[in-house]
Amino acid sequence: MSEDYDPASPDGTSAEGASLSRREYVLGAGGLGALALGGGGLFGATNRDAPSGSRPDSYVVQQGYLRWEVAPLSHDGETVEEFYNYRGSSANPPADLTAEPDASRLFVYDGPVGSSLVFLHGSARAEHGGTAFLTFSGLSRSKGEWAVRDDPLGGDDDFEKWEGGNAKVRWEWEAGETDGGAYWGIGDGSSTIEVTPKTFSNVPAWRVLSDDGDATSSFDLSTEKPVKIRPAGKRSVRRANVEIMPSDDPNTFDPYEEGDVTVVIRSPPEGANASEWVDPSDVDPGNYSVYFGSRDYLAGQNGASPQKHIRRDGDLYLKYNRTSANFALDSAYGFLVGKTGSYTWFRGRDTVRPGDFENATSGPSLAVTETHVDPDGDDAESLAREYVELTNEGSETLDVGGYTVADAEGWEFHFPETFALDAGASVRLHTGDGQWSETDLYWGLDQPVWDNDGDTVRVTDADGTVVLRHEY
Repeated sequence: MSEDYDPASPDGTSAEGASLSRREYVLGAGGLGALALGGGGLFGATNRDAPSGSRPDSYVVQQGYLRWEVAPLSHDGETVEEFYNYRGSSANPPADLTAEPDASRLFVYDGPVGSSLVFLHGSARAEHGGTAFLTFSGLSRSKGEWAVRDDPLGGDDDFEKWEGGNAKVRWEWEAGETDGGAYWGIGDGSSTIEVTPKTFSNVPAWRVLSDDGDATSSFDLSTEKPVKIRPAGKRSVRRANVEIMPSDDPNTFDPYEEGDVTVVIRSPPEGANASEWVDPSDVDPGNYSVYFGSRDYLAGQNGASPQKHIRRDGDLYLKYNRTSANFALDSAYGFLVGKTGSYTWFRGRDTVRPGDFENATSGPSLAVTETHVDPDGDDAESLAREYVELTNEGSETLDVGGYTVADAEGWEFHFPETFALDAGASVRLHTGDGQWSETDLYWGLDQPVWDNDGDTVRVTDADGTVVLRHEY
């Protein structure tokens, strides 16, 4: 099912002449992103339109105080063995799930009969091998089994015997190969599975994947803490529109010096699905804990509690002791997590710069590299030549699906759900009409957006986090 892109004006009305279905765009551009999986019906068996918390097939992944609600992957009624598509030395699923070669991944897969927990390590692109030694509890010996055993090192010897109802697996793979497996029989609606990492060697990233309907999203886990996976049932995990140190840009502080850090929960981004977001008025720090800190600290069931909080203009301001949040010099993000009721949690994040180190740009990094806001001739007749250029200045592919570009007045352009920029690649966002391509997108508006005398280019990601603010 295709969906039309419909740019919104500040007053919520639609701009004429800019609609383009996501399916048409993906097919026309030849597929732009490594994780741009929509348009071909790859995950057509799942309930794409159900809001967060209502999908009957969703799972909650928990690592300490961090929680994510994830949806299973599926493909054309294939079994997990057919989907994993093991071919002698590597997995070859019908989707590019291994675009980032140094990662280990876990996800739930829905097959024609039952669900499986899948592990996929390494990549055909990887320049080195690695090791992942994990232990498991909660895998039912009577109701399930390892349906896929990916053993590229030449033998079916990775999987050790069951011990006391638990299992342990040591996966090892070489450069240009994958390793992994799939445990079939997890979706009975009651069991909780716990995965504990013992060793990750040459594996800097551990990620959980989720089907977003038009694309596959991923969430980074700590490589040192256990993870619990259970059917969501009544549980849901919502997003929070979080801004850290709102009066400071960038968010720089000394993580080892006493002092305060202010964190704000703002209203959901304009046009966001309210069922997927938490409103500041829903958060009650007096009755439910609201923890703040680095990812690894929260993943270990630790976190700073607010010293005080106030409400201002509909936003919730919380003040934390910075040393209690346990940031290190290599921390890239600060996370805020909490609960709004018996079955509803929330999670939000923003970038931080402990010690003035910019760790969030070690991978993909978005920048405004050119503004062409005053083309020759009458502005109203030169809209296709008015543009801003965005460039991924990082060393990895950047998935910008669902990102929003806005000016100071409130005009918004929403990237299609399946759009990515390779390392070093640029895209120009033109105000007027034109033919979309992987290097040029067109807003389709009938009046100028960018002020000739100066304006602000503001980009937020799919979670509503500000990832770029450029003034000219």
